[in-house]
Amino acid sequence: MPITRIMTSKLLASLAAVLIAGQAAIQADAAILYGDFSDIPPGAVMYTDVTESSASDPVPPPLYGGPSIFGDNLDFDPTGFGASSVGPVPGADLTEGQLNFGFMTAAGSGLSSLAINESGDFTLVGNGTATTSIAAGIFAEIEITHVNFTALANPITVVASTQFSTDLVASPGLNQPWGQTLLVDFGPALANAGFDPQIDTVTKGEAVVNNTLVAITEGDPSTVAQIVKKDFKVLPGVGDAVPEPGSLALIALGATAMLVRRRR
Repeated sequence: MPITRIMTSKLLASLAAVLIAGQAAIQADAAILYGDFSDIPPGAVMYTDVTESSASDPVPPPLYGGPSIFGDNLDFDPTGFGASSVGPVPGADLTEGQLNFGFMTAAGSGLSSLAINESGDFTLVGNGTATTSIAAGIFAEIEITHVNFTALANPITVVASTQFSTDLVASPGLNQPWGQTLLVDFGPALANAGFDPQIDTVTKGEAVVNNTLVAITEGDPSTVAQIVKKDFKVLPGVGDAVPEPGSLALIALGATAMLVRRRR
C-alpha cells in the first residue's frame, strides 16, 4: 500500500527497526483459513489451522496462497506478495503478511528448531542514491506448549528475527535473486526452562510469523525499486523424542516380557 511522503533517514531507521524487532502492532483487515496439513507418514509433523492475514493489504486476495506439504515441510508459492515504488514522487510501498499455525509431532518424534526460508527477486534502477532501496524482514514468535508430549503449565515463548536489505548503489539491476533464512533454535529456551536440549524436544506449539517487504524510491522519475517474494517454506528440525507417557508403559511392559522369556 503506497506511502506518499518523503522517506527521511529517521523514518528509514524506524522502518528498519520494525523489520528487525517485529514489534509493530498487527491489525489484520481479514484472514484466510487454509486448514490442517499433514504428510504422516513419511512426515512426522502436522500443521493445524494454517491462516494468513495482513496489516497492510486487504486479504483476500492472498499474499502467500494455499500451502502444500512435502514430508515435514510446509511450502508456499506466493504470486501476489511484493512491494514496488516508482518515481517521480518520493515514497515507499510496504507489504506485510502474517501466518498463524499450530504444529504437533507424531509419536516418537520431536522438534529442536523451526526454520523459515524465503526467496524471490528484486529490481533497483534509475538515477538515484542509496535511499532507493528494498528490504525484507521476518519476525517469528513460537509458543511451546508441549515438551516430550507433556503439556507445560507455563508455555515457553521463543522470539527471533532477521532481515535482508540492499540499495541502488550497492545492487543496481533488474530481476536479481534474493533470499534469507530465519532459524528459531528451541535449545536455549528449553535449557532456560530446566530441560535438557540433548534429550528433550518440542512436540506441540503455536507459531506466528510476520513477513514484511519494503520498496523505497527518491524524486527522480527514472528510479524504480521493487521486491517480490516467490517462495516461502517452513522447515522443522525433526529428531527423536521421549515417547508419549502411554507409550512408556507399553515399552516397559514389552521389556518385562522379554526379561521373563530370557529367565525361562
